[in-house]
Amino acid sequence: MPRAGSRATPTLNCPDRGREQARAVARRLSGTDFDVSYSSDMSRTRDTALTILGERVTPLNSVPELREYNKGVFEGLTPEQFREKYPHLFEASLVNDPDFAPPGGETIRQCQARLSGFIRTLKSSHPEGNVLIVGHGGSLRSGIVALLDLPLEANWKFVMHNCALSIIRTYEDNAVMHLYNDSSHLGGIA
Repeated sequence: MPRAGSRATPTLNCPDRGREQARAVARRLSGTDFDVSYSSDMSRTRDTALTILGERVTPLNSVPELREYNKGVFEGLTPEQFREKYPHLFEASLVNDPDFAPPGGETIRQCQARLSGFIRTLKSSHPEGNVLIVGHGGSLRSGIVALLDLPLEANWKFVMHNCALSIIRTYEDNAVMHLYNDSSHLGGIA
């Protein structure tokens, strides 16, 4: 059976827009049944997942494995702010180094290992059916890279927009991306 994944995270700076985006995803997926759902344990992703699920009785599992990768001292800063505050670290962050982490943060390699473990567990726990996954751009990219068995460096080849939809169908020996980062349901609220 196909497995569906959704990337749906409201924008932190615009909670009203984020809620409207979540409702747009919910409308788009209103005819889709999910056997189980997972979200990051952060409140905004859990709220987004609950909005998408609506009145469904689908179980929601909020797990720390789906949290965004930890940006350490960069957390909460715009790129302009961390460029100004940490110029040498900012320059180092521009190089696609899977072992770079800002102080107190996580490397892409660490994030990939976390998501790879989650994906292995997910595949063994739910070998068939539709699974809704709601998370954050960076961690979901790592999850997609793990699910599609791509090299670690592929993390830098994907962009994920808020409340966009991706669908990956899994099989016993393969996973195939059928839709990626589709935000056509967002209209003017993207």
